[in-house]
Amino acid sequence: MEEPSVHRDRLSGLPLSLIHHILSFLPMRDVVSTTLLSKRWVDLWTTVPCLNFCERMHNFCERMQRDADENEDDGTDDEDNWTRTETSRIQNFVNRALILWKGVTILKFKIDIKSSYDSSLVSVSDVTAWTCFAVRNKVEELEIITTRQCWAPQCLKSCSSLRKLSLVGCNLQFHGTPSWNRLKSLTIRGPFGSRISGDMINRILLGSPELEEFEVKLCDSNENLSIRSRSLKKLKMGNLLRSNDKGSPLRICCPNLETLKIAGMICECLFSDVSSLIVASFNIYLNQFALENVDELLGETLKQVFSTIQHVEKVSLSDVCVQVLVATHKKYLHSALPSVKFLKLNLGHEFGDVIDLLGIFPNLKVLLIKHQDYTRMPPDFNAVNYMESFC
Repeated sequence: MEEPSVHRDRLSGLPLSLIHHILSFLPMRDVVSTTLLSKRWVDLWTTVPCLNFCERMHNFCERMQRDADENEDDGTDDEDNWTRTETSRIQNFVNRALILWKGVTILKFKIDIKSSYDSSLVSVSDVTAWTCFAVRNKVEELEIITTRQCWAPQCLKSCSSLRKLSLVGCNLQFHGTPSWNRLKSLTIRGPFGSRISGDMINRILLGSPELEEFEVKLCDSNENLSIRSRSLKKLKMGNLLRSNDKGSPLRICCPNLETLKIAGMICECLFSDVSSLIVASFNIYLNQFALENVDELLGETLKQVFSTIQHVEKVSLSDVCVQVLVATHKKYLHSALPSVKFLKLNLGHEFGDVIDLLGIFPNLKVLLIKHQDYTRMPPDFNAVNYMESFC
């Protein structure tokens, strides 16, 4: 007689590929814990193709605070002791998990280690070793997030299996051109205080012929910054840094680009081919030296930009751009944007005079105004945080 269905192990009866897919949504600590489910699951975790080492410290910090409250009178430094213990525990867990892993290839590999208590939770050598492990196993999607400032491992340069790469908190600098022939998506957000050079960006694009999505923050707009790609569809450039008013123009030639977002200090923009562009966002922050001659600095740039994006349907403009357009809107009526249906304005001043600006967008259907007072900058004003608010 067939056993009642209530006693069947339906979970273990699932195809291995489906079990792996389910486990791909869990952090590795939870994946390893599935060894307790049944005999079949004892070694199953060692073949999962998605390794997610997400060690955010929220739960750990709560436990540390609870332990500190219980022992606040014993005179010991619970925070330092906990940090050292937890650091060793995380390192040992990741290292042992990688030693026991017996999979064929890695589809996704994520290292996400952040701590509000200790910015150097793990060493640079740890991050390098773990990344090189993923590269050796032909990783397709790689994400590194750390508050520990470090250089991206050089082994990434020759990782031809990559389809998606995200680096947060890592400096990126290679000698020569990377071999990323299959790469579709790339995100680079360097640590505060670092800059990725225009030359490095040019070499990345040269070595990524299939790249479709590119996000880069903290890049130097004083250098020759040129974005040329026939495959690129989405480009997001945040925190463009500029230390003087004589930087080279930002040049963009991407005939298949559909979405463009630029945020940062003032730089001249020259678009030679953006014929497929649908969404455009220009969120410019001016350095202190530029506040007196804003019309002169941005006027011609906006005029040139508008003349090359007549087909754009959605536009977002920063407060600085709006001020320039309001002051000189009559100059732009001949280069109006007739295709724009959606307009977002980020304002830091009274917006009563914005009505005059709408003549540039004769077929506008939706107007969204976000009002925040960015013009009153306190002494501790952080330009990077300001620009982050637009991205």
